[in-house]
Parts: sequence; C-alpha cells; structure tokens
Amino acid sequence: MIDDLRAELARTDLPPVTEQKLRKLLAVLEKDSQARLESLAMVDPGPHAVVSFGDVEAADLVIFLLHGIDTDLAHFPEWADAAQRLCIDVIRSCVARGEPRNVAVIAWFAWDSGTHVSALATKHATVGAARLAVDIDRLERRNPRARIALATYSYSSTLLGELFAMNIGEDVHTAFSIASAGVTHAAGVALAEAVARGDLVLYATEGANDSIAPLGRLGQHPVDPRDIPGAIVYECDGGEAPAIGGGFTVGIAVEGHASQTTTDEHGRHIGYYDEHAQGYLTMVARLADAAIGAPAH
Repeated sequence: MIDDLRAELARTDLPPVTEQKLRKLLAVLEKDSQARLESLAMVDPGPHAVVSFGDVEAADLVIFLLHGIDTDLAHFPEWADAAQRLCIDVIRSCVARGEPRNVAVIAWFAWDSGTHVSALATKHATVGAARLAVDIDRLERRNPRARIALATYSYSSTLLGELFAMNIGEDVHTAFSIASAGVTHAAGVALAEAVARGDLVLYATEGANDSIAPLGRLGQHPVDPRDIPGAIVYECDGGEAPAIGGGFTVGIAVEGHASQTTTDEHGRHIGYYDEHAQGYLTMVARLADAAIGAPAH
C-alpha cells in the first residue's frame, strides 16, 4: 500500500496542497516501521488515509481514533503521535496489571468531517459512519476475535451516534465520546438501548471550560452523550486519575476544546489527548479494561 502512496507522490500533476498532505503521511509511515497504511483514497476535497499502529491481526483490542471537524491529512502527524502513544499506554497499563494484551490503534482519516457550518447537520457524520462500518467489517474478517473500541472527539462523536442510529454499530464493544458535538435523539435512544442490552460500554467526558462543544449541540444533534442513560461520565478538569504504571496519580485539566496540546505566546494549552490529562489517563485505564476483558490471542 505504501507503494501506492509513493506512486501518487511521483505524479507531476498533484496540487501542491495535496502533495504536502501526502508527504506528511509518508513521513509518519517511514518514521515508524510498525505503522501500516491500511488504505489510501484520492478523493475530493482531499486524500483520505487509514493507518494502523500495532499488529491488527494479532490484537486483542483494536481502537479506532477519530478526529473532529476541519481536520485532514495536513494534521495527521499530531494525530499519529496520539495514536502511537495511546497504543503504547494501553499496552503498558495491561502489563502493569499482570495481564499483557496485544493492542492496535487505527488513526482513521477516511472521512470528510466538514466545517463548523456543516457540523450543525448530520450529513458528514452519517456518511462517515457508513464508511467506518465498512472498515470495521473488513477488520473483523481479518481478526474476528478482537474487541473493537472507538475513541471519538467532537464531531466524530456525532458519527458514533449515527453508527448506532443506523443499526450498523453492533460490532463496537466500547466507545468514548470526548467533547461531543452531540448526537441526534434517535442516536441517543439507540446508544442507550445498546448500553442496556450490555452490547456497548459508553464513556463520555467534556471539560468545564470547553465553550466549543456545546455549540455543536445547537444544531440537528442536540443530545449530550453524558445525558444518555447508562453512559459512564468521567472527569477531565484535573484530579485523581489511574496511573499507567499502576495506582493513581493527579491528572491535569484540559483547557478549551483542542484535541492536542498546543503552545503559543500565551503559554501551553492542554488538549484532551495530552499524556498527563486526567481524562486521557482515565481513558487509557478503561481501554485496558476492555483489552483485558477480551480473550487473549
């Protein structure tokens, strides 16, 4: 598959913006020998790619990591870093408990997440959910024993809702809704029913000073996943959190709505996927729960 990427980069008619995105993707793949390009699609408005970290075929748990709006392969390096770290941290958490497991994380950049305007509707989330269901089905044919978890952030949590509203999320065992843009009423009911049946473990969190996530719930998907019956709400505003090596530690609070930690002239701003964030550490521990609960390969 990486040869297909190199072939695209060898073209002389690539728009400069597209070439830049593909080169960032290639740089990630060349930097990590265990990274695998699962798929590449040259589509409009920009290329899509799916990259796995870890051995998908041998994994006891496969985690799909999904981004929010205004995000494409131009942002892939920072999301790849988060995917690699998440994979390593969940494995470390399992080992620390004396229950080693194989874990893989898939950075899923196979959808057009739209903009802050289109995010008020469900179109992009619905199309994305249908595409994700196809990839999950393909994954299950390769590794039918793996448990599947989704880590969704912002508008991709709307995608999570659509997956269940369309009754195509039955293979997802564990899901995280982080700083959600909201789900539809139908999706909220479908998620609640899946939780009640014991088919899904749903976790949800949002920072107290996140002023962006609630704006997404002003559109066609007004339900906050934290309000869904059976959802397990966890904190991300700083405080006690599971330590990856065992025991407990003090996790730091997220600031605003960013997924990744950034630094500017005003200082450092903690994102939801910061390795020291309370919510991130809690998610790692709960993903380790899911991995340990899966039959070891």
